[in-house]
Amino acid sequence: MGKLANNVDGLPLRIPKRPFWTLAGALLTLTAIAAAAVCASIGFRYTASIGFRYTQHRGTAPSKFYANVTQPRGICAGVRGDAASYAGYIGLAGDAEDTPRRSFFWLFEAEEDARDAPVILTVGGGPGTTGLSRPVSGQGPCSLTANGTVPNPDRVTEKYNVLALDHPIGTGFSYGRMVNNSRDGALDVYDFLQKFYVLFPHLAKNPLVISGGSYGGKHVPNIATVIQEQNRALASDSTSSAVHINLESLMISNPTSDPMAHFRWLLYFYCELHSVYDAPTCAAMYAKLPACLDLIELSLQDAGLSERASSARRAAREACLYIAWGGDTHGVMVEDVRRRCDEEDTMECFPLFKWLEQYFRDPVTTRALGIPPFINFTALSGPVDEAFAATGDEMIPTHQLYEPLLTDGIRVLHYIGAQDGNCAWPGVFSFLTRLRTPFQREFLGAPDVPWPTADSDAATVRAVGAGAGNMTYMLISGSGHFPQQEQSALVKDITERWIENRAWF
Repeated sequence: MGKLANNVDGLPLRIPKRPFWTLAGALLTLTAIAAAAVCASIGFRYTASIGFRYTQHRGTAPSKFYANVTQPRGICAGVRGDAASYAGYIGLAGDAEDTPRRSFFWLFEAEEDARDAPVILTVGGGPGTTGLSRPVSGQGPCSLTANGTVPNPDRVTEKYNVLALDHPIGTGFSYGRMVNNSRDGALDVYDFLQKFYVLFPHLAKNPLVISGGSYGGKHVPNIATVIQEQNRALASDSTSSAVHINLESLMISNPTSDPMAHFRWLLYFYCELHSVYDAPTCAAMYAKLPACLDLIELSLQDAGLSERASSARRAAREACLYIAWGGDTHGVMVEDVRRRCDEEDTMECFPLFKWLEQYFRDPVTTRALGIPPFINFTALSGPVDEAFAATGDEMIPTHQLYEPLLTDGIRVLHYIGAQDGNCAWPGVFSFLTRLRTPFQREFLGAPDVPWPTADSDAATVRAVGAGAGNMTYMLISGSGHFPQQEQSALVKDITERWIENRAWF
């Protein structure tokens, strides 16, 4: 395979030093009465794409923002026919006609009781992987194939609203001035949600579940943290008109969250549990590991975004990514060690990403979604990845954000494909055992029980707390980096039990 670099979401590309997981017409200015009339028609039913500057009523949070929403037809047929959905843009803080900052979303309504069903906010990895990949590869009513979409029997939209977001700006169809770190990206998501609930006010009361994977291990806990911070500020400010966001739980698959744990345990996965590297390569990489870990520890002395702090994280990133991606795997696919990839262009081994670009660049699709003609969709955004790499964002220990979230009662599920070496399970399990929460002692002593049956080898589950658990870890034996795509029926069952908080056994 030659010397590969890691691309957005861990996909190897032949571009130097590119890591995987690091991998509208004129606006109408409406009066508040007119805006309320538009809002009342949303969902409800749009019949055409509407672009406008929304002026909110007194008592709602955002005063003015750009929105352009349409109801797509004929591009995502499900088991029950054409899916009910809304797609469009919301302008974020700093958005202007000459300097836009616009996030693209696609909301799929639940087939059952959509007005009261929980909302799953789903984001991609990367940073820079389109969030639209998730609804068309397992979560949504249709699934992408080489020949377009087909109905998805394992959709979670049967019971839940799925809100797919191209996050951060610069990803997928979202466009405009970008951010360069997960914290600022999370502030953008909070801003997006406040405005989304103005357009879809009936969903504001519903439980919100945040879902993501891979670099979602950075995005998801940051988004949840900002929501909790703003909810607390709202509770103590009687003059605020912002909406309380009903955050209930998090679902994270195969994450990169704690760089120290990830690299400390990576060679154990590569060399002891599997044969990703051969013996000489393993010996060479083990010799480089202490320097990698020392540089991570040095970088942790300053968690800010100054050039000095960013430089320290970049140094750690360069040393550690060499261990992960600098050796010859002799065709073994890091994202699923059961598979081989001998293609000249290794992206040929990940057809979903080719299908995504074919589908979302098709004029039929872009017209249905209301995409401006100047937007060029990309499934994997290099500029976003580069911006985050410049601050060393992936080397920030995001796993620590779970401690206050769990203490606050936000339930957290990690479900991991056991065959993934990109975000290998030993590192994930390591940081989970070290979280200082009310559940640590019980989590350390809990067994990993076969699920869904006592003699099953499909998965094991370790759950602490009532129902599906407050803190739950699942290891899925038959999956690599993309369990939602590879084990869609199992992940649907996991999702339903988790959101409904039903015991696994």
